[in-house]
Amino acid sequence: MKKILIVDDEAQLVELLLMVLDDGQSELLCAYDGEEALELVRRERPHVILSDVMMPRLNGQDLCRQIKADSELVHIPVILMSAMHRLDASECGAEELIRKPFDIMTVRETVSRLLSNAA
Repeated sequence: MKKILIVDDEAQLVELLLMVLDDGQSELLCAYDGEEALELVRRERPHVILSDVMMPRLNGQDLCRQIKADSELVHIPVILMSAMHRLDASECGAEELIRKPFDIMTVRETVSRLLSNAA
């Protein structure tokens, strides 16, 4: 079973993404800040991470940098979500950037595409 980690400090957005991504074939995990997410990544080894950028304790870009700097985690695709217009997701090693506000079909398709490429 593929694991998807959703990371956002807005509980309502996490709930929405859980509903959007619940296909009955994936295990959905959630975290509400970057530090909690990093602990989950190390323990659960998700196949895809969908993370907000602006979060307390550890932002999404720094979370991504730490994942990509770890030889055991570097292969995990990271999708960043942000309303910031001048953000370059590739600077921190993220595979994708989804701009907020987002279309739920874009989220679903992006996660599905990266899941299909995941080991």
